[in-house]
Amino acid sequence: MEMRFKAAVAFAVLAGFSVLVTGKFLLAVRTSAAAERGGSCLTLHGEPLQAQAPDFELPDLQGRKHRLSELRGKTVLLNFWFTGCKPCVEEIPSLVALQARRAGKDFALLTVSVDDAAADVKSFLGKLGVREGALPLLLDTSKKVPESYGTSKYPETFLIDREGVVRYKFVWKRDWAGEDALRCVGSL
Repeated sequence: MEMRFKAAVAFAVLAGFSVLVTGKFLLAVRTSAAAERGGSCLTLHGEPLQAQAPDFELPDLQGRKHRLSELRGKTVLLNFWFTGCKPCVEEIPSLVALQARRAGKDFALLTVSVDDAAADVKSFLGKLGVREGALPLLLDTSKKVPESYGTSKYPETFLIDREGVVRYKFVWKRDWAGEDALRCVGSL
């Protein structure tokens, strides 16, 4: 009887230890996966933020109004730029490629030009070979929306989660079609 008791205690200790080790392993895997997802945004040198995205309403190049809050439930990449900004212009092809790859996947791209006239932006995009509609583009001639986000340099891009919280800020151009950027956008 004493032998059975010792064997049962040894088995219970071994089972408890196995559960503990397995639990720690699973927690480490989960933590590592979460760090990897957010790590993609850090690899892009994104500045982590945690602030409600200021809502706004702006027209597109055809004059139709759009509100940021209409995109709640989607991850939003919000990019501020203008035609006279060389790094902004260099970034445009990767934004077009990102839009083509992620369209319809609980993701929305919004680019906001702070140029003075829609006709200038249309002409500029035509010269770049960007077909109309390839890039979701809004116009803010007052420049108040970027100001509400604290934008001081162009391009500046904000990654906003499904609840409307700004999670990352990116200053300067990025390759938005690259694997790190796709992982970053997909992490939210």
